[in-house]
Amino acid sequence: MQIKYFAAVPYPEVSAALESITASEMHLEIEVLDPHWILQVCELPMVGKLGNTLRNKGIQVHVQGPFLDLAPGSLDPYIRDHTRNLFLRTLEIASHLQAKYITLYSGYNPLLHLGVVDQWMEVCLPLWRETAESAERYDLGVLISNLFEDGPEIQLRIIEGCRDLPCGACLDLAHAFIYSKKKLSTWVNTLREYLKLAYLNDTKGKDDKHLPLGQGKIPFKDFYNSCLKKGVKPDIVFKMPLEQALQSMKTVRKLGLGQYQMELL
Repeated sequence: MQIKYFAAVPYPEVSAALESITASEMHLEIEVLDPHWILQVCELPMVGKLGNTLRNKGIQVHVQGPFLDLAPGSLDPYIRDHTRNLFLRTLEIASHLQAKYITLYSGYNPLLHLGVVDQWMEVCLPLWRETAESAERYDLGVLISNLFEDGPEIQLRIIEGCRDLPCGACLDLAHAFIYSKKKLSTWVNTLREYLKLAYLNDTKGKDDKHLPLGQGKIPFKDFYNSCLKKGVKPDIVFKMPLEQALQSMKTVRKLGLGQYQMELL
Protein backbone atom coordinates (compact mmCIF):
# COMPACT_ATOMS: atom_id res chain seq x y z
CA MET A 1 0.00 0.00 0.00
CA GLN A 2 1.36 3.41 -0.97
CA ILE A 3 1.64 5.89 1.90
CA LYS A 4 1.45 9.67 1.52
CA TYR A 5 3.98 11.63 3.57
CA PHE A 6 3.57 15.27 4.60
CA ALA A 7 5.93 17.90 6.02
CA ALA A 8 4.45 20.16 8.70
CA VAL A 9 5.22 23.82 7.97
CA PRO A 10 3.86 26.96 9.70
CA TYR A 11 1.76 29.11 7.38
CA PRO A 12 4.26 32.03 7.25
CA GLU A 13 7.04 29.67 6.11
CA VAL A 14 5.19 27.82 3.36
CA SER A 15 6.34 29.89 0.39
CA ALA A 16 10.00 29.55 1.37
CA ALA A 17 9.58 25.78 1.82
CA LEU A 18 7.92 25.03 -1.52
CA GLU A 19 11.09 24.21 -3.44
CA SER A 20 12.22 21.66 -0.84
CA ILE A 21 8.74 20.17 -0.51
CA THR A 22 8.42 19.74 -4.27
CA ALA A 23 11.89 18.17 -4.60
CA SER A 24 11.18 15.72 -1.77
CA GLU A 25 7.88 14.59 -3.36
CA MET A 26 6.20 15.07 -0.01
CA HIS A 27 2.92 16.85 0.56
CA LEU A 28 2.19 19.63 3.05
CA GLU A 29 0.45 20.09 6.37
CA ILE A 30 0.10 23.82 6.99
CA GLU A 31 0.10 24.83 10.66
CA VAL A 32 -2.42 27.63 11.22
CA LEU A 33 -1.92 28.31 14.92
CA ASP A 34 -1.80 32.05 15.65
CA PRO A 35 -5.17 33.29 17.00
CA HIS A 36 -4.42 36.94 16.24
CA TRP A 37 -3.56 36.16 12.62
CA ILE A 38 -6.56 33.85 12.23
CA LEU A 39 -9.14 36.29 13.57
CA GLN A 40 -7.74 39.71 12.67
CA VAL A 41 -4.94 39.63 10.10
CA CYS A 42 -5.66 36.83 7.64
CA GLU A 43 -6.70 37.91 4.14
CA LEU A 44 -8.62 35.09 2.49
CA PRO A 45 -7.83 36.14 -1.12
CA MET A 46 -4.11 35.76 -0.35
CA VAL A 47 -4.76 32.39 1.27
CA GLY A 48 -6.73 31.31 -1.78
CA LYS A 49 -3.87 32.33 -4.07
CA LEU A 50 -1.51 30.09 -2.07
CA GLY A 51 -4.04 27.26 -2.27
CA ASN A 52 -4.13 27.55 -6.06
CA THR A 53 -0.31 27.52 -6.22
CA LEU A 54 -0.13 24.34 -4.16
CA ARG A 55 -2.81 22.64 -6.25
CA ASN A 56 -1.02 23.55 -9.47
CA LYS A 57 2.19 22.03 -8.10
CA GLY A 58 0.36 18.80 -7.26
CA ILE A 59 0.88 19.25 -3.51
CA GLN A 60 -1.90 17.86 -1.35
CA VAL A 61 -2.73 19.96 1.72
CA HIS A 62 -3.86 19.24 5.26
CA VAL A 63 -4.17 21.90 7.98
CA GLN A 64 -3.49 21.82 11.71
CA GLY A 65 -5.65 24.27 13.59
CA PRO A 66 -4.97 26.23 16.80
CA PHE A 67 -4.99 24.62 20.23
CA LEU A 68 -3.07 26.68 22.80
CA ASP A 69 -5.39 27.96 25.58
CA LEU A 70 -8.46 26.61 23.76
CA ALA A 71 -11.06 24.55 25.59
CA PRO A 72 -14.05 23.14 23.70
CA GLY A 73 -15.31 21.63 26.96
CA SER A 74 -14.86 24.70 29.16
CA LEU A 75 -17.64 25.58 31.59
CA ASP A 76 -16.93 29.24 30.79
CA PRO A 77 -19.09 30.21 27.79
CA TYR A 78 -16.68 33.01 26.81
CA ILE A 79 -13.82 30.51 26.47
CA ARG A 80 -16.03 28.15 24.48
CA ASP A 81 -17.10 31.00 22.20
CA HIS A 82 -13.48 31.99 21.59
CA THR A 83 -12.63 28.37 20.81
CA ARG A 84 -15.62 28.13 18.48
CA ASN A 85 -14.71 31.34 16.63
CA LEU A 86 -11.14 30.15 16.06
CA PHE A 87 -12.24 26.71 14.90
CA LEU A 88 -14.81 28.06 12.43
CA ARG A 89 -12.52 30.74 11.02
CA THR A 90 -9.72 28.18 10.60
CA LEU A 91 -12.11 25.98 8.65
CA GLU A 92 -12.65 28.87 6.25
CA ILE A 93 -8.90 29.32 5.90
CA ALA A 94 -8.42 25.57 5.32
CA SER A 95 -11.07 25.67 2.62
CA HIS A 96 -9.22 28.45 0.79
CA LEU A 97 -6.03 26.37 1.03
CA GLN A 98 -8.02 23.52 -0.61
CA ALA A 99 -7.15 21.23 2.29
CA LYS A 100 -8.55 17.73 2.67
CA TYR A 101 -8.37 17.49 6.48
CA ILE A 102 -8.08 19.87 9.40
CA THR A 103 -6.66 18.43 12.61
CA LEU A 104 -7.72 19.78 16.00
CA TYR A 105 -6.68 18.57 19.45
CA SER A 106 -9.48 17.31 21.68
CA GLY A 107 -8.81 19.72 24.55
CA TYR A 108 -9.03 16.91 27.09
CA ASN A 109 -6.77 17.26 30.14
CA PRO A 110 -6.82 14.41 32.69
CA LEU A 111 -5.70 16.78 35.46
CA LEU A 112 -8.99 18.63 35.01
CA HIS A 113 -11.41 16.19 33.43
CA LEU A 114 -10.53 12.66 34.57
CA GLY A 115 -13.35 12.42 37.12
CA VAL A 116 -15.92 14.32 35.08
CA VAL A 117 -15.53 12.86 31.59
CA ASP A 118 -19.26 12.47 30.97
CA GLN A 119 -19.98 16.06 31.98
CA TRP A 120 -17.04 17.33 29.93
CA MET A 121 -18.25 15.39 26.92
CA GLU A 122 -21.77 16.79 27.32
CA VAL A 123 -20.36 20.34 27.20
CA CYS A 124 -17.87 19.92 24.35
CA LEU A 125 -19.77 17.63 21.96
CA PRO A 126 -22.16 20.34 20.64
CA LEU A 127 -19.15 22.46 19.66
CA TRP A 128 -17.48 19.50 17.93
CA ARG A 129 -20.68 18.76 16.04
CA GLU A 130 -21.02 22.38 14.95
CA THR A 131 -17.39 22.34 13.79
CA ALA A 132 -17.89 19.12 11.81
CA GLU A 133 -21.14 20.42 10.29
CA SER A 134 -19.35 23.58 9.13
CA ALA A 135 -16.47 21.49 7.77
CA GLU A 136 -18.92 19.41 5.76
CA ARG A 137 -20.13 22.55 3.99
CA TYR A 138 -16.51 23.24 2.98
CA ASP A 139 -15.97 19.61 1.91
CA LEU A 140 -13.42 19.21 4.71
CA GLY A 141 -12.85 16.39 7.17
CA VAL A 142 -12.25 17.21 10.84
CA LEU A 143 -9.70 14.98 12.59
CA ILE A 144 -9.56 14.81 16.38
CA SER A 145 -6.03 14.31 17.75
CA ASN A 146 -4.71 13.27 21.13
CA LEU A 147 -2.61 15.48 23.38
CA PHE A 148 -2.64 14.40 27.06
CA GLU A 149 -5.00 11.43 26.77
CA ASP A 150 -3.91 8.16 28.36
CA GLY A 151 -5.82 6.17 25.75
CA PRO A 152 -7.86 6.52 22.55
CA GLU A 153 -11.27 6.39 24.25
CA ILE A 154 -11.79 10.17 24.44
CA GLN A 155 -11.11 10.60 20.72
CA LEU A 156 -13.40 7.70 19.96
CA ARG A 157 -16.28 9.16 21.98
CA ILE A 158 -16.02 12.54 20.25
CA ILE A 159 -15.81 10.95 16.80
CA GLU A 160 -18.72 8.59 17.43
CA GLY A 161 -20.71 11.56 18.72
CA CYS A 162 -20.21 13.01 15.23
CA ARG A 163 -20.64 9.69 13.41
CA ASP A 164 -23.02 11.18 10.82
CA LEU A 165 -20.50 13.91 9.98
CA PRO A 166 -17.01 14.01 8.34
CA CYS A 167 -15.10 13.42 11.57
CA GLY A 168 -12.12 11.09 11.99
CA ALA A 169 -8.96 10.53 14.01
CA CYS A 170 -5.38 11.71 13.93
CA LEU A 171 -2.97 9.73 16.10
CA ASP A 172 -0.10 11.75 17.55
CA LEU A 173 2.41 8.96 18.20
CA ALA A 174 4.73 10.99 20.41
CA HIS A 175 1.89 12.13 22.66
CA ALA A 176 0.59 8.58 22.91
CA PHE A 177 4.08 7.32 23.76
CA ILE A 178 4.66 9.99 26.43
CA TYR A 179 1.27 10.22 28.14
CA SER A 180 -0.13 6.70 27.74
CA LYS A 181 0.93 3.29 28.99
CA LYS A 182 -1.02 1.60 26.20
CA LYS A 183 0.78 0.12 23.22
CA LEU A 184 0.57 1.91 19.88
CA SER A 185 -1.12 -1.22 18.53
CA THR A 186 -3.98 -0.62 20.99
CA TRP A 187 -4.40 2.94 19.75
CA VAL A 188 -4.44 1.78 16.12
CA ASN A 189 -6.85 -1.07 16.83
CA THR A 190 -9.29 1.19 18.71
CA LEU A 191 -9.23 4.01 16.16
CA ARG A 192 -8.78 1.89 13.03
CA GLU A 193 -12.21 2.65 11.55
CA TYR A 194 -11.56 6.40 11.74
CA LEU A 195 -7.76 6.73 11.50
CA LYS A 196 -6.97 9.08 8.61
CA LEU A 197 -3.74 10.74 9.75
CA ALA A 198 -0.75 10.12 12.02
CA TYR A 199 1.74 12.59 13.42
CA LEU A 200 5.28 11.17 13.48
CA ASN A 201 8.28 12.47 15.33
CA ASP A 202 10.58 10.74 17.76
CA THR A 203 10.95 11.34 21.48
CA LYS A 204 13.03 9.95 24.31
CA GLY A 205 9.85 9.56 26.33
CA LYS A 206 9.80 12.48 28.77
CA ASP A 207 8.90 15.44 26.58
CA ASP A 208 7.91 16.05 23.00
CA LYS A 209 10.95 17.69 21.39
CA HIS A 210 9.94 16.65 17.85
CA LEU A 211 13.09 14.66 17.12
CA PRO A 212 13.80 13.09 13.71
CA LEU A 213 12.90 9.44 13.32
CA GLY A 214 15.47 7.13 14.89
CA GLN A 215 16.74 9.60 17.50
CA GLY A 216 14.33 8.54 20.23
CA LYS A 217 12.52 5.52 21.61
CA ILE A 218 9.18 5.32 19.75
CA PRO A 219 8.63 1.79 18.35
CA PHE A 220 7.64 2.85 14.84
CA LYS A 221 7.80 -0.75 13.66
CA ASP A 222 4.88 -1.58 15.97
CA PHE A 223 2.83 1.27 14.54
CA TYR A 224 3.46 0.33 10.91
CA ASN A 225 2.87 -3.37 11.61
CA SER A 226 -0.41 -2.60 13.39
CA CYS A 227 -1.60 -0.48 10.47
CA LEU A 228 -0.63 -3.23 8.03
CA LYS A 229 -2.46 -5.93 9.99
CA LYS A 230 -5.62 -3.83 10.32
CA GLY A 231 -5.58 -2.64 6.71
CA VAL A 232 -5.27 0.98 7.85
CA LYS A 233 -3.41 3.48 5.65
CA PRO A 234 -3.27 6.89 7.32
CA ASP A 235 -1.42 9.79 5.77
CA ILE A 236 1.78 10.48 7.71
CA VAL A 237 2.85 13.96 8.84
CA PHE A 238 6.40 14.55 10.05
CA LYS A 239 5.92 16.88 13.04
CA MET A 240 9.38 18.44 13.14
CA PRO A 241 11.32 21.27 11.47
CA LEU A 242 11.52 20.96 7.69
CA GLU A 243 15.18 19.94 7.49
CA GLN A 244 14.54 17.14 9.98
CA ALA A 245 11.43 16.11 8.04
CA LEU A 246 13.51 15.80 4.89
CA GLN A 247 16.02 13.69 6.84
CA SER A 248 13.21 11.50 8.19
CA MET A 249 11.82 11.05 4.68
CA LYS A 250 15.21 9.65 3.63
CA THR A 251 15.11 7.27 6.60
CA VAL A 252 11.63 6.11 5.62
CA ARG A 253 12.71 5.43 2.03
CA LYS A 254 15.82 3.60 3.20
CA LEU A 255 13.61 1.32 5.30
CA GLY A 256 11.09 0.80 2.51
CA LEU A 257 8.21 2.22 4.54
CA GLY A 258 6.76 4.12 1.62
CA GLN A 259 5.18 0.85 0.53
CA TYR A 260 4.60 -0.85 3.92
CA GLN A 261 7.45 -3.24 3.11
CA MET A 262 7.69 -4.47 6.66
CA GLU A 263 10.13 -7.25 5.87
CA LEU A 264 12.81 -4.57 5.45
CA LEU A 265 12.59 -3.46 9.08
